[in-house]
Amino acid sequence: MNPLRFRLSLSALALLALAACTTAPNRPTNDTEVKWLTAAERGDIEGMLELAELYERWNDRRALDWYERAAAATPWSFRNTIAEEALGRIWASGAMYTGRRPEDTPPPVLRASPRKAGRWYLAAANHGSPGAMLSLAKFERERGHAAAALRWDLRATVYQRYSTSSSGLPAAIAPQAGALHPLVVDIQRRAARGDAQAQVDLGALYERGMGLGIERDPAMALQWYRKAALQGNVFGQYFTGLLLGRAPPGVPRDEAAAAGWFAKAEAQKFFLAGESYWRKGIQPAFWTFD
Repeated sequence: MNPLRFRLSLSALALLALAACTTAPNRPTNDTEVKWLTAAERGDIEGMLELAELYERWNDRRALDWYERAAAATPWSFRNTIAEEALGRIWASGAMYTGRRPEDTPPPVLRASPRKAGRWYLAAANHGSPGAMLSLAKFERERGHAAAALRWDLRATVYQRYSTSSSGLPAAIAPQAGALHPLVVDIQRRAARGDAQAQVDLGALYERGMGLGIERDPAMALQWYRKAALQGNVFGQYFTGLLLGRAPPGVPRDEAAAAGWFAKAEAQKFFLAGESYWRKGIQPAFWTFD
């Protein structure tokens, strides 16, 4: 063999070995890892999630790969959103949850990425995760995005039936001297122009009020939700179903119509619109904080 080619081959092997050590830490394989790896490799989403969580506790980047595989696994279920939300959390902080005390936590193994965090949180929220809605409200608030923070706080509020204030904004944007805050005025303007996301926002303001200068009016909320729903907006479809099923004052109960809107939302992988979930969602609340 050519000596130069031999030396280059050795160098390449050394680099590959180094890369392997960097991406897959050399540790004894235990029975738990073998169990979940076997399940994950045959396509079991539960195995993928368990394996990802195991690697995350080890502060091992392989967690990212298995969370991504779980996020894309079929058939679709709420478990996919668990993976999406976990990826949002990891990329938001640049750190993995280790289960240790803060002082014992190893340094981050990756750099935080707000872009990736926002993408994964948004995916989980648009697939029906209430936790992701709350995380997005906090995430957007910390980045100074007031309108986005309010949007996700409103959506979590409608689902949970009580104000979460996770965006930190409702009190801050209350009407001053009888005038609506510019943020609320902007929502009204964009909704009137046909922006489906703003129509859902305005519907939520009418449904919940939240002290932002718009009086609670469930019938008006239903009108705006339907406008968004007819454009294919998944939250417009889901919230239309909730209002028709919950039937607050001014909205006649129509469970058959509600089921139709839930079916449209479920077709967009919105897991809360599955029948076992929406039937619980339209039941009278045990209590509210209104």
